Parts: sequence; C-alpha cells; structure tokens
Amino acid sequence: MRIWIGVILATALVGCGESSSNASATGGAAGSGGAAGSSGAAGSGGAAGSGGAAGSGGAAGFGGAAGSAGAGGVSSCTLTDSGPVTVSQDGQVVEKLRITSNGGAAITVDGHSGVTIRDVEILHDGGPGIAFSNATNLLIERVHVVHTGAPAVGENPSDDRVNVSGYGSTGVVIRHVKLERGSSGIYLVESPGAKLSFIEGHDFRGPFPRGQLVQFDKSSDGVLEDFSCINPPDSSWPEDNVSVYRSSNVTVRRGLLSGNNSPSGVGVMFELSDGTSSGGLAEDVDTVDQGNGSFSGYPAKDVVFRRTRARDNHCVGQAGRDAPLSNALVWAGSPDSSNLTLEDSRYFGLCNPGNTVWDQSVFTKVDIQEEDFTPRAPIVETFCWE
Repeated sequence: MRIWIGVILATALVGCGESSSNASATGGAAGSGGAAGSSGAAGSGGAAGSGGAAGSGGAAGFGGAAGSAGAGGVSSCTLTDSGPVTVSQDGQVVEKLRITSNGGAAITVDGHSGVTIRDVEILHDGGPGIAFSNATNLLIERVHVVHTGAPAVGENPSDDRVNVSGYGSTGVVIRHVKLERGSSGIYLVESPGAKLSFIEGHDFRGPFPRGQLVQFDKSSDGVLEDFSCINPPDSSWPEDNVSVYRSSNVTVRRGLLSGNNSPSGVGVMFELSDGTSSGGLAEDVDTVDQGNGSFSGYPAKDVVFRRTRARDNHCVGQAGRDAPLSNALVWAGSPDSSNLTLEDSRYFGLCNPGNTVWDQSVFTKVDIQEEDFTPRAPIVETFCWE
C-alpha cells in the first residue's frame, strides 16, 4: 500500500519548471513554483489517502482583530491624480500620487538606485503596477496596487498583470502594501536579499504560471514576514500562494494563506529544482481551504517547516477547476528531496484526514498533531488617503 500511494503521488503532484518545454512532464512539485516561462505539467490521479470526504471540514473564523493595520497612526494625506511615472534619477521619491495606467507599467524604475515609492495608489491594466530592474536599494512602502482589468471571475487575460514585478535588484524592501487581483502580487527574479513585510493580498488571478501572492525566483536569502493572502474560491485563479523557486535560504514566517482553488498549487512551495539551491524556513504560517497541499518541498533540501498549521481543506474542485491532484495532501516532500524537517505542526478539519504527510522517508523529523485552532488574523493595511 505504501508503494502504491507513492507511485500515485509522484504522478499527481505537479511542478512548473522554468520554460514551456516542460509542458508534459510528470513528477514535479506539489504545486507550481513556476519561473519565468509558461511551463509546468498537468498530472492526473490523486494520492490515495484514507477517509476522503466530498468536501472540506467546517469553516473556522480568523483569530484576533483585523491583523496589523499597516503603518498605524499616519496622518491623513491627499493624492494627486497622475498618469504613468518613469523614474529618471537615483534617490528619486515618488509619493502622494494616484496613478492610473491602461497600458504598460504604472511606475517604472530601471537602472536607478535608492528610489523610494511611498503613499501611492496604483490602478493598472495592460501591464504591471510597478516594474523595476537593476534598482539597488529600492524602498516601496504604504502602497495600494489594484489590477483593474481582471474579469469578474477567473483568470486574467495575461500573466503580465503583476502588481509588483522586479528583476536584477538587490537590497529591495517592500512593506505595508496591499495588492489586489494581479496575475501575482510580488514577483522577484534574480533579486537576492529582498525584505518583504506586512503584505496584504487579495484575489490573485494568474493565469499559470503566475497566481502567487509572492514568488522568489532565483532570489536567495529573501524574507517574507507578517503577510496574508485571501483568495475567494469563486473568483480567484491562484497557483502556489507563496513560491520559493530555485532560491536558497528564503524565510517565510507569520502568515495566513486562505483559499487556493488550483488543482496543482499549494500554500507554501519550496521548489529548489536546480540542484544547487538549498535551505529554507516556513514558520508560524496557517493555511485554510487549500486543495492540493499546504506546505511542500518539491524537490527541496534542508528546508524546515516549523509551527505550520492547516485546516478545512477541500477534496473537490472549486470554481469549475479540477479536483486537487494530490487528493488533498497537507505536507509534501518529493522522493528526490532530502533533510526536510516538520516540527510542532497542527492540522484540523481535513477532508481526507489520512493524507497528511508524504513522502515521509525524506523527512528527518515529522511532528504533527490533530488539534483544533483559530487561524491567525489577516493583515489589514490602512493608508493616509483613506
């Protein structure tokens, strides 16, 4: 029985490689880490686990008040309406604007260092909200970015409608931002050492391979902390909620991930598939209403999942999408992973309660318990113009 389960899972858990040449591959990640191409596979056949139910367990309310209210106590401000902005010099400050863009990026930073973008509302369509490249020591704070071109329900017309897209930049800091209906929220490529905090995300729309709140793509040593992502099952089109793709030593901590109707995506994915990347930490992260999985290393090496929690997942398809390929697995490690650690973690209200961890042979420690819990509160940002 153990061997049979493993064979099914190996075909069911799907990864998204870097280029479109992987379109029919099998045995990828239990989600889609997806890098810079429209790639990834479609597997079939869920994992066998026991006790599979037709739907999810009873829903749980979120804990606490409304989470962290952004940069609390800021004075009020008035925004000036603007068209797209292109930064023209090092150290430039872009602030107190309401920028509308119907084609291309709303804000472009290319080749300038020490730029600050703050107290800005961005309404974008036909391109990204903020696009930066070779932008050392960029600071983005107290910014609300909304993709206005999303359909009422379902996937975006293109995967380039990312709220914040960055390439080739070091020392990036993004904090106290609210991101809505982008293809992804924040997509970082070859941008090591990024520090992201107080990130509030809603209703991401893809299409594949996008769909993440945050993706670190070949961007080692990054940190994502104090964050939440709320994806309504009837309108969103996510893939992995948080993706760490070919990036070493990324930390993901203190977060809530609620909602994922993708048949192949998971909550937090470490996809260290280049053979050289290793290390990573997911700590104090809660997931609610995931389907294909909550936490995965596929493949991964030396990754720790500490105080991770999952509840009320689903075994059936949502919003017309297929059922989860893993039959609602929670924690996953691919057979070619090594030295994964699962510490002090909890689950409750699973639709398939026998399908919690696979492949246990690649975990050096598995410490999980069934225990009811109240999920941590989502982040709620408040801005000076509101």
